[in-house]
Amino acid sequence: MAPLQARRKAQPRREALLKAAVEVVGTEGLAGTTHRSVTEAAGVPLATASYYFSSIGELVAEALQAFVAGRAAEMAAPDLGELHGVLTPGDIAGWYAAKVMELDGPHRLAFYEVLVNAPRSPELAGPARDALRTYGEAAQAGLRAVGAAGDDRQSRAYVALALGLGLLHLVDPGEDDTDQLYEAIRDLFLGQERTATDPAGVAARLATPAATTTS
Repeated sequence: MAPLQARRKAQPRREALLKAAVEVVGTEGLAGTTHRSVTEAAGVPLATASYYFSSIGELVAEALQAFVAGRAAEMAAPDLGELHGVLTPGDIAGWYAAKVMELDGPHRLAFYEVLVNAPRSPELAGPARDALRTYGEAAQAGLRAVGAAGDDRQSRAYVALALGLGLLHLVDPGEDDTDQLYEAIRDLFLGQERTATDPAGVAARLATPAATTTS
């Protein structure tokens, strides 16, 4: 029983290691994440990592799994369908853009590390899909709120837009990137709402060349 009690008493150090591992992955990448770099970031002795985890791989995998699961919970949206007619596309787009862009640099980088490595890392594949699913479900809630079809196919464009601008923000950050994402999502919602309420009008507009003018 003593070892189990010791582990329970030292749990804050274990949590510190998990938190630090995510930050190190975000700043140094997976290749640069070592026992030393993680323990230094956590402010604990080097031997602490080996006490809790059999390898740096186990530590990083558990840390990223917990991080992505937490991110999925943060992106979970309530069912907004009952608020159709109350919330505007702008309201929903503002919430979505703010949630997508709220991650700081290191955590955003860590999130993309998970996505990039998920196809070749079974332990990350499930959490990555779960996180993307919640991104999609948040978009679906918004689509239902404007009276459009809230399904997987429709929501994928929103997920792609969010991830794409989030990646662009890492490489070439703009001061108004959150506003740009908001405007792009808002316009997508408006288009979906128009398509749902006036499909014939949208079809006719799409068939009309943009350069056509009336005298």
